[in-house]
Amino acid sequence: MAIAAEREPLVVLTHLLQLCRDEHPILQERIRDAGCRAKAEQITARVRTLVRTTSTESEVGPQVASALAAALTADDGIPAVVVARLLAELLDEHYCRSFRESFRRRSPYQPGVGDPIPLDSPDLRHVTALTATSPPWRLANRLDETRHVRLAGEWATQFQVIFDYSLARELIGIVDHNTVVATCHPNRTLADFHFPTDANGRTFPVGPKDEDKQHSAIDRLINAAVANGASIVVLPELCVTESLAARLQSWTCRAGGLRMLVAGSYHHDDEHLTSLRRRNTTVAYLRGNPSPLTQDKHSPADRPVKEDIQPQGWPQIKIHVSDDGWHLVLAICRDLLNPHAVHALVEAGVNLLLVPAMSETLVAFGGPVANLVGSGQAFVAVANNPADFSDRTDLTARRPARALFGHPGYGQLTRLVQPADSAPGVGLLRVQTGELQWLDPDAGRTKVGQATSVRPRWADKLARLTRPELPEPNQHRAQVSLRSAAALVLLTDSPLGPSVLLTERASDLANYPGQLVFPGGAADPGDHGAAATALREAREETSLDPGSVHVLGTLPAIALFESGFLLTPVVAWSDSPIFTGAANISEVSHITSIPLYPGKDGGQQRQDFTSDEKTSMERQPAMLGAATGAVLDMLRGMLWSPVCTRATEPRQG
Repeated sequence: MAIAAEREPLVVLTHLLQLCRDEHPILQERIRDAGCRAKAEQITARVRTLVRTTSTESEVGPQVASALAAALTADDGIPAVVVARLLAELLDEHYCRSFRESFRRRSPYQPGVGDPIPLDSPDLRHVTALTATSPPWRLANRLDETRHVRLAGEWATQFQVIFDYSLARELIGIVDHNTVVATCHPNRTLADFHFPTDANGRTFPVGPKDEDKQHSAIDRLINAAVANGASIVVLPELCVTESLAARLQSWTCRAGGLRMLVAGSYHHDDEHLTSLRRRNTTVAYLRGNPSPLTQDKHSPADRPVKEDIQPQGWPQIKIHVSDDGWHLVLAICRDLLNPHAVHALVEAGVNLLLVPAMSETLVAFGGPVANLVGSGQAFVAVANNPADFSDRTDLTARRPARALFGHPGYGQLTRLVQPADSAPGVGLLRVQTGELQWLDPDAGRTKVGQATSVRPRWADKLARLTRPELPEPNQHRAQVSLRSAAALVLLTDSPLGPSVLLTERASDLANYPGQLVFPGGAADPGDHGAAATALREAREETSLDPGSVHVLGTLPAIALFESGFLLTPVVAWSDSPIFTGAANISEVSHITSIPLYPGKDGGQQRQDFTSDEKTSMERQPAMLGAATGAVLDMLRGMLWSPVCTRATEPRQG
């Protein structure tokens, strides 16, 4: 028996898993039999003892190897495949630390059908504060794999899947709780590109018309991304030339620059055998590594142009493995729409995918990205360009989403970034919180309202009627199950009297999806009181500058049993709220203000939204949250008057 003579743990484990795969019908039936499993446990008991007492973590000793062979040949009415499964779990548990070195020795490693592949995965608890949508290492309970190793399937014949460990140390920490991933989008329309077309209507090479102008635009966007904490930047497909991509490498060399830059992709000719082969290649630069990472496109585009490239007959997928469990892959646009390619990525355990794209729509990308996120807890960033695909014959604008992000903490696994205008900009994903933002580098600080800086009388009255935030008495309190939370009830003056700022929550959030609510959330340990919590949450959700807000007081706390919070409304006033950036579109789909005393008009839309806050006037009105309505009723009661405007101040009731 081959197992008796083998000393490398990974090879022994592979033999056991191959037996499990070949006899899986028997294994599926008998492994659930408690009596059968109990006897198999007895048969493997000696191996378990020897592994723990006589074996190292890097080599299967002679005694252990002999015991393994004996256990597999023991009969006692127990199928050998059931014993093999228990032995595979045992070896995986004891020798798992040796597997990475075994794979590293084989790098670049191209598995065939039935060969082992690594199932690394980082600890997501150290990466994101959001609850992952599935267990951290695997959703399915498959019998042809263990915690750390899986057998390659037929997908290994469709693609050259190569595991590359050459940058395993350099890629450590490529994503952690501080990581911000940015997508940069330099172009407004297709008119910014050169599309040379031959007599057959095929196009090559596509690229920016003005390379120097494009370089300047990209530099400006990357600079904005870095200023907002980005360590990874992804540029769109065909937004660079080969020479421009090389010039952008400097962003990974300068102090305070990027950890990784995926410099889009470009068309070029490459010598292949005796002729030139046309290629679309993406290139990525990693800090500390002089040689770029590259990946060729293997699915030519047919829209908006027929792309004239000649892909390899046997497409290659290169997986860059890090020592802390990241499986990084670069892909180009339509390659992500190939179901066979996506299946290979899922099976190979890819958990970090960066994708330059040039597509009229990103809707079709949602399914493949959700598959990767749900199956392998992957983080995905797709950068799309340009903003507008319309031509002169179009009756309506064709403006696709600018970016698509996949995150294990999102309820629907993916989120689109779709600003309302076509200005160049930057999409940001903060990995720890899942926060999404759209940055327009040309936009300044956004102000709402044009009121005088003199506080109106109704604000003075609220300041008198609400209570100041008092420190909690230093005494023992009975423990309650509700978590402390706060919401910012921000009022501004308007021709209709007081108006209140509300946010519409994203539709896939667990609590109060799609409802109009005050900005707010749970208290953090570092918050010094309810006002600090409310201002911090408002800043995180809407980019509201706390310095532009004056706290008036607090209202009695409200118990929200549905979500488990004890909510303190913090009443504040501002003559001119300042928004320093865009809303967090992973939590907030819309920002609005409504008059406290509604007349014929039910709500008042902000007229100067930042780009990602603009929405169609035809959108359906959101439902007012119950707690929000209760607070508004409380305020109306405190400020009761028949009319409340600048011309007519509230009268004493």
